Amino acid sequence: MLMGKFKHAVDPKNRLIIPSKIKDQLGPVITMIKDTDHCLCLYSKEEWEKYTAKLSALPKTQSKALTRYLYSNAIELQPDSQGRVLLPQDMLEYAGVIKNVITVGCGNYAEIWAEERWVEESLDEQPEDFAEMLKELGL
Repeated sequence: MLMGKFKHAVDPKNRLIIPSKIKDQLGPVITMIKDTDHCLCLYSKEEWEKYTAKLSALPKTQSKALTRYLYSNAIELQPDSQGRVLLPQDMLEYAGVIKNVITVGCGNYAEIWAEERWVEESLDEQPEDFAEMLKELGL
């Protein structure tokens, strides 16, 4: 289970150290995609296969555009011995990453956010902001 929030920076060569708690669970091959929230999502090989299996099960007429979008905006990363991955410039621009990032575990995947966007979106909500939602879900 991927969890936690980590603040760090992209180096001048566009390399990012994946926090060890996240990297260890994602494994040696990580799939990164552009998310619709303008962040980057990281999946282990197994979770990416589960994710895309659902898409493959749909009729091609329903999934063609989405399949094209997802696969054309996905890349495989292999962390080096120090846990760094090279982030392509187009991915950094899409997510608005200049230097500082927030990496968060989201259960079966992780997200990389530009720190500025994380703050703008107020993603550090207070627990009381979710009290009603949790109550409605019976949690």
